[in-house]
Amino acid sequence: MLSSCGKICYTEKGFMIRKQIDSILGVLFGNFLLAVSVVYFVLPYNILSGGCAGLAVIFQVLFDWNPTTVIDILVIVFFISGAIILGKEFAAKTLLSSISYPIFIELLERLHFKLEIEPLMACIFGGLIAGIGIGIAFRHNASTGGTDVIPLAINKFTGWPVDKLVFLTDAFCAGAGILTYGVADLLYGIVYIYLSSYAIGYVMVPKGDNAVAIYIITDKIAEVKNFIMTDINRGVTILNGKGGYTSDDKEILLTVVSKSEYATLSRFLDKCDPRAFIIVSDAKEIKGEGFTYEYRV
Repeated sequence: MLSSCGKICYTEKGFMIRKQIDSILGVLFGNFLLAVSVVYFVLPYNILSGGCAGLAVIFQVLFDWNPTTVIDILVIVFFISGAIILGKEFAAKTLLSSISYPIFIELLERLHFKLEIEPLMACIFGGLIAGIGIGIAFRHNASTGGTDVIPLAINKFTGWPVDKLVFLTDAFCAGAGILTYGVADLLYGIVYIYLSSYAIGYVMVPKGDNAVAIYIITDKIAEVKNFIMTDINRGVTILNGKGGYTSDDKEILLTVVSKSEYATLSRFLDKCDPRAFIIVSDAKEIKGEGFTYEYRV
């Protein structure tokens, strides 16, 4: 009996260690992609991308400040703000971003590689690459250390979709660039920001639909059900099922949530029951309370 218990505990511990390693690698890869976008697309083509990179482009023209230095300073300022507002777990993972992101920028700049493409192509591919990187970091409950803290903080208190908040924040920062750049440059920046926010939504939930239907098979039915109904404020349907291999009767939870709520639920399940079996499917059309009668996702 003790041997069996020890084996289960060891397996659970190993599973959590793998989850932590996966999370760290995800945050690092997300920051690397963002650095690629900034070094090879944003800075060479002076794209008003919003965020720290976009502000750095503006400050370079206004005050002749080094863009890389400006990015480093802003990353530190927003990290401290995020640690205060969003908590210790966020701070720990975002600290990794705040360290790795400037390092990636420095390393990529030393390669002296330059792309010879049209500015519009730089906006399109730069925006998509940045959005994928930021989305990966968000999925691992971290940010890339810059102005991402602002939409994440607003999402924490309002539940508004993160990708839409990122778009608004970056658009506001880019809009300030009209003081130093022309309308054409601002329009290029809007293209970059729109594609970036689209990619964030796509990565955070597969296919980026407005909502997802989730089936959950867990040994902690009561805890998960209570979290969905109380913390996320969504309804839950309990289905009766039977294991095909064990023939054991099982209760299955079915719920429909928005994509920002899905990220919250996913993090809770990782902590509450790492062994939970989860199926996420696109909810193409939803009609009913909480989605059409009161408000849309």
